[in-house]
Formats: sequence, C-alpha cells, structure tokens
Amino acid sequence: MNKELILLHLSLIDGIGPITIKKILSENQSGFDLQDLYKLKYADFVALFGFSRSAAEKLVCGLQNKAVVENEFKLIEKHEVYFVTVANENYPKLLANIYAPPAVLYFKGADILCHDKKIAFVGSRKAHRYGERCVEKLIPDLVDNDFVIVSGGAIGADSMAHRTTLRCAGKTVAVLGSGLLKPYPFSNRSMFDEIVQKGGAIVSSFPLMTEARPGNFPSRNRVIAGLSLGCVVIQAAKKSGACITAQYALDEGRDVFAVPGDVDDELSYGCHSLIQQGAKLVGCSEDILIELGLYAAKSYVSSEKKDGGVKSKKYNLQTVEKNVDIGQDNNSVESRILKCCKTPSSTEDIATIANIEIVELHEILFDLQIAGKIKQNHAGMFERV
Repeated sequence: MNKELILLHLSLIDGIGPITIKKILSENQSGFDLQDLYKLKYADFVALFGFSRSAAEKLVCGLQNKAVVENEFKLIEKHEVYFVTVANENYPKLLANIYAPPAVLYFKGADILCHDKKIAFVGSRKAHRYGERCVEKLIPDLVDNDFVIVSGGAIGADSMAHRTTLRCAGKTVAVLGSGLLKPYPFSNRSMFDEIVQKGGAIVSSFPLMTEARPGNFPSRNRVIAGLSLGCVVIQAAKKSGACITAQYALDEGRDVFAVPGDVDDELSYGCHSLIQQGAKLVGCSEDILIELGLYAAKSYVSSEKKDGGVKSKKYNLQTVEKNVDIGQDNNSVESRILKCCKTPSSTEDIATIANIEIVELHEILFDLQIAGKIKQNHAGMFERV
C-alpha cells in the first residue's frame, strides 16, 4: 500500500484526527516507514509516538480493518473522485499552513485548489435581496482579477456567491459539510453539478458517504478559511457560523472583510460587530483588492500618503458574546468539556479525557462556540473564553 492510501486509511479510522496523523508523519520524516504501522502493537504506538492507550487501541483496531480503505478507494474510482493527502506536494499550500490541516481532501471537478488567488464569501442562510445585491456588486471584479470564489455550498449567501461567480464565467469552489456522495443541501445538487461542469470544484474533508451533521460544519468552515487569502462576510447574525469562519480566518493570519447593512436588520449585527473589532469595511471590490495589495487606487494611495504611507492592519476579533447558559451540572458532558478547555486542548484530547465520541463532541463544540463559551486559538486548540 502506498503512502497516499495509508494516510487515507488513517483518516478513515474513527476517533483518529489530523493531530494524530501529523505526529505519525513527523516520525515518518525521521526515517520511519509508514508501511510498518500495520505491524505495530499497542505498546509500540505509545512508545514511538507518545499516544495514549486509548488512541493506540483505536489505531491498532482501525489498521487491522483494511476493508474500509479498500471500499473507500472503490468508491473514489467508481465516481471519478480525486483525493489528495497533506503529505502530497499538490495539497493546497494555504490550507497546509493552518494548524492541523485535514489529512485528506476529496474533490470533484478541476484541480484548482492550489490556485494562488482564492477568496471566501460567507453569510447567513437567510440572506435576502440586499445580500444578493452586495454579492453581485463585489464578485464580478474579483473574477476579472482572476480570483476563485470559495464558499460553503449552503442555501442563502453561499449559493448567491457560487451562482454569481458562475454567471460571471468565473471559477468557484464549494466546500461541503458532508461527503461528496451525500452532497448537502440536496436542493443545491444541480448547482454543484454546474460548478464542476464549468471548471470549478466541490470539496470535502469527510469520507465520501458521510451524512451532513451539525458537528461537521466547524471543520468545513476551517477548510473554507484555510483555502483562502481572505474571508468576506455578508449578512451574518452576531452568533453565526459565518462569524466563526471569520475568526478561523483571523487565527490563520488571513484578511477579514465585512459588508455593512441596515442597522435594524439582525443579519447586519455580525458584520457590524466584526467591523467594530477591526475587520475591513467593504463597500466595493476595490476595498478588497487594495487591502490584498492587488489594486492601485490613486485616491486611496494619496490620502494614505498624508499619514506617512500605507500601513498594514492587524485585526483582533473576539468571539461572539457569552450570554447562553450551558448548565450548572458539573458532571454534564458540557462541563467536562469546559474543564478540558481550561488549558488549550485538541479535539482528540478532549474526546479521550471527557469520554465522549468524536462525532458527538464536534456537535457540542460547535454549540459551545456559538454560545461564546470556547474558541479555537491560532493553533487550532480549543480553550475557554
């Protein structure tokens, strides 16, 4: 079995995530042969990599089941899906630079994930005509400047961004919160097909038959932010996945842009909060291009020269406000997770210490982030706010 298939196999093992795989790859750099993983016993995983007994057991049991990777590879071939691992030179460089990038990316369509100029558009599923007008105003110039538009394939603002890009004859990438053979939402399936047909791609970090679940979307949002130079937020409530995606973008040193809206519209609150905290206010495409250093606007340059030249900005966004009670039961799952997060902790460490399945944990972590109780730091670790 070659290196790519071994990494694919590791990614399919329940409870084994990118941090564990990263440790194994680090050892591989010092001469360890990945093929030898199939010969290791529990104690070997503990001694070689410093894994817990629980993680070692998951690895040994998972690696014994070669049928899982054989079945996944059959589906890959049958449905003309491509996959790339984090150890491959064709893995997107921007995404590879985030903390603990997904070990495997699946995609259908054109191989444009390594395109240098990608920008994310995110917003509410309830986005209305104002959001559509903003998207239609911003995206055509970005497409003309060779940008690939990245979004999450959902209804609302995501769909507006994808469809506008397609109408402009641009390339767009839809990052799904489900497996590629279970595309979500189903109502957008024809749009996904059109994206592929017109030179774009649909992407997922989840195995092909994975159903959409609430706990999948934080990982999906990290990929959206990680693939992109910057993130544009249009029509987002103050507590929303779009604002969390913006936080991910910030944590990875990417630019954050927000489009202001009607002060009486709850879908403006998230954007206005981001602007108050330092995100770049966007009224036209030039605002984005200037911030990324890709547009020379005379009026902008001259006005900035009066103050001694153009200065880069560092954003310091905060997570959503903390006004949701999680409960007082010190033995509840939420309390155990919050205790783990007193110090920065990985998903896998939390799952082990709190004794909770990874799938369920992702959903609770998402709820706790929305509630403003925890956040992911620049290293991708969860910590209390």
